Amino acid sequence: LRSPPTMGAWHTKTHNGQSGVVFDSGGYSLFGTLYLAKGDLPKPTAVVLHGVPGIEKNVDIALHLRENGWNALIFHYRGSWGSAGTWDFSTLPIDAIAAVDHLTRQPQVDNGSLVMLGHSAGGYAAILAAAADARVKAVVVYGTVADPRALRFSLEEIRAEFTPWLPGLTPEAFADQWAALGAAFAPVEQVARLHPRPLLIIHGEPDEVIPVAQAHMLAERAGPNTELRIHPVANHAFTWHRGWLRSQIFTWLLDLV
Repeated sequence: LRSPPTMGAWHTKTHNGQSGVVFDSGGYSLFGTLYLAKGDLPKPTAVVLHGVPGIEKNVDIALHLRENGWNALIFHYRGSWGSAGTWDFSTLPIDAIAAVDHLTRQPQVDNGSLVMLGHSAGGYAAILAAAADARVKAVVVYGTVADPRALRFSLEEIRAEFTPWLPGLTPEAFADQWAALGAAFAPVEQVARLHPRPLLIIHGEPDEVIPVAQAHMLAERAGPNTELRIHPVANHAFTWHRGWLRSQIFTWLLDLV
């Protein structure tokens, strides 16, 4: 009998378009799916980061990228959707960087064309991770958190919308984590470190979770290679405007490669 592949190992045979992945972040096993475009040559690759708790996982964006010649990785942070550990806002950027570490070891990934896409808290993670890791060549965020210090959630909101999907995390612990996020964990304070790398900020005007003011705040503090696009009626998850969102992201990415 053949031994099973080790954690994060890669099969050298021709791929079939997707692969389950397991990789380590700080001693915790994180789970995800790598969507691979046709062919075995290295290709541009996106890390697609969902929010909290990650009801919207953005699989449609990963599939759209794959159909258009890009690879895309969707994974789950510590303490979410089966990944080991307990959810912690301070380790989201660390988990995102661990995903980049994993991708750079894959032969189908062009390490010079790695980008991050992040929705909501995933945008928070994308900006903080990219600010610390120059391997990320561009960032797209949509419905993103720019400054946690300017947002507050009641325990009732946390209990209803977040912690049921985050095993081991109480609403009180969630609230304490959020309140502890200072300048080091405020994308608005770190976003200038992305310069001169390009940044696309997308937001819905009536976003019911993250006010559109957060997008404007982020754009004002970002470098000159930043573009802000506001949809006049899209909600937080762009539920009824996913086609528009996919088009905005992909056409912008096309200009990068």
